[in-house]
Amino acid sequence: MFVRSVTICLLLLFFTVTTVGAEENGEPFTTTVHSTYVISLSGTTTISHEFSLKNRTATSFVSQYALKSPLQRLEQVVATSGTSKVPVEVSHGDDGTTIVLKFDDQVVGENKTRSFTLTYTSSDTAVISGNILELYVPSISSEELYAQRSVTLKTPLRFGRATRVTPEPEAVSFTDTVAITNFPDLGKQGIVALFGDQQFFSVTLRYNLENSSSAPGIAQIALPPDTPYQKMQYHSLDPSPSKLSLDRDGNWIATYSLAANSALSVYLTAAARISLWPSPDVPQTTVLPEHTQSQKFWETDDQAILDIAKNLTTPQAVYKYVVAALTYNLPSDDTELSRKGAVTTLVNPTAAVCQEFTDLFVTLARSKNVPARRITGYAFSSNSELRPLSLQTDILHAWADFYDAEQQQWRQVDPTWGNTTGGADYFSQFDLNHIAFAINGISSSTPYAAGSYKSEAFESKDVSVALLNQFIPVPPDLTLSLEKKRIFGIAIPGLYLAGITNKTGQAWYHLTAQFTAELAGVVVHPDVPMTDLTILPFQTLTFPVLVATDRVQLPQNTQLQAALLLGTEYNQTTEFAGIKSGLAVYQYLNETTIPLILVSGFTIGTLIAGSLLVFRRRW
Repeated sequence: MFVRSVTICLLLLFFTVTTVGAEENGEPFTTTVHSTYVISLSGTTTISHEFSLKNRTATSFVSQYALKSPLQRLEQVVATSGTSKVPVEVSHGDDGTTIVLKFDDQVVGENKTRSFTLTYTSSDTAVISGNILELYVPSISSEELYAQRSVTLKTPLRFGRATRVTPEPEAVSFTDTVAITNFPDLGKQGIVALFGDQQFFSVTLRYNLENSSSAPGIAQIALPPDTPYQKMQYHSLDPSPSKLSLDRDGNWIATYSLAANSALSVYLTAAARISLWPSPDVPQTTVLPEHTQSQKFWETDDQAILDIAKNLTTPQAVYKYVVAALTYNLPSDDTELSRKGAVTTLVNPTAAVCQEFTDLFVTLARSKNVPARRITGYAFSSNSELRPLSLQTDILHAWADFYDAEQQQWRQVDPTWGNTTGGADYFSQFDLNHIAFAINGISSSTPYAAGSYKSEAFESKDVSVALLNQFIPVPPDLTLSLEKKRIFGIAIPGLYLAGITNKTGQAWYHLTAQFTAELAGVVVHPDVPMTDLTILPFQTLTFPVLVATDRVQLPQNTQLQAALLLGTEYNQTTEFAGIKSGLAVYQYLNETTIPLILVSGFTIGTLIAGSLLVFRRRW
């Protein structure tokens, strides 16, 4: 009987099979494979492929089996068949690792089966970063290669079950130490799995401010804000700003006064908690007309943009176009990193970095009347080739968000990483590696992110981010104050300035404040609760309070009660004694004139505060 020796080659990433001496009517073997991925707490993955090759003819047998992987770091390669070891040859090249199994025996005969196991370890299959585990199992090129292909994932129990996984597993079980995720009929699909739903980071930032003019100046910087997916906890902000405010894109803006010809360094240390799911506690920023308008770098009315956009019907279509149309190419010289904008990017699509991917996405989305913005910040990456970061000396990254009208929320997307990772989905499944420093929507350029505030006098690293093991929330700690309001230095009876001070490094939302007078006949303005207030870390909210009698009589001494409510868990009441009511002019004032009287005296201070500071910035 004539017997044929068959060599089978297996490419791990796409699984292509080649046979020598195969019958013309099909492959000479029926092949099944079960793969087990065991991930250790260090992130090393032990991969075991259990193969079963059943002869479909009486004249063929397998003499050797070759496996090629694009991964460079495959170690501890062992092959066994029953109780015997199978000799293996391992070679490394620029395009990956090749493993060849050579069988000394012959398994001949129709329906005879050769079973063997190939085991090795990899440090590239899984990535453990802090509190999350990311795992990738490659797809294969064709389902016809296997009668059955199944995969089992065994991951450390500390990460729980997969929070995001494609495709959906058929079964998940647990032991005392591991979570077991089963895919009994995977077909040709790969697996992308994320375990963990929160990541924690420590953040240290420096802002270098300079006022080179001969007049006093004002500097405004953007501090890392809360977003529905990001919770900040400030540990220190030194020096304290003269003012902290929330802009219409949700940025936290700190204001500093600088003397003429002076410089100032601002230091922030903080912790950040990044979540997969939007928090209902952080309000979604309002969609504004500016979020669909044309701006510098976002030329929505350019004909080239319009021609492309007419074929893109959804934000996902925009994302896919940008990922496919541009090629990431970081120039060796940082001076070549000038921002091009969407239209110029289309002229040279093979020389794009993250800001070009982002600008093109924002522009095309806006041209379809989809609100879109640019986010600049830090993206944590363990692989700078697949997930590139750097725009400048400090590691900065840019990505986009758009408003999903159906879900009624802003959604982040990263077309740059969608391109550089070879197809990973950063549209429908965003990750836990992006920390927002600044949001550009009303303006395409400002506010600038931390890391952009550079000194001309020296090179400096101004952004430092590291993983944290935990993020410990703090309880609210708010104080109330009330002082006489002065106009041109004169205290006016009945006019007071109230202050709510946040003594914590976290922002608080949906705060309610109400003032009431104890004495009958005395009214307080505002006469209704102030609701849905937001107070930022270490911020003091100030607002005027008018206390007056409701009839013609001399001013009265009374006691004022101030109540602060934060959800159902925080209720603070403060009493202020010796409050003197104003004259009985209240009855002649209306809702327009009262605020005008209360804020008088502040305008002059704003006008004489000095010119706006122009700080040194390199991009």
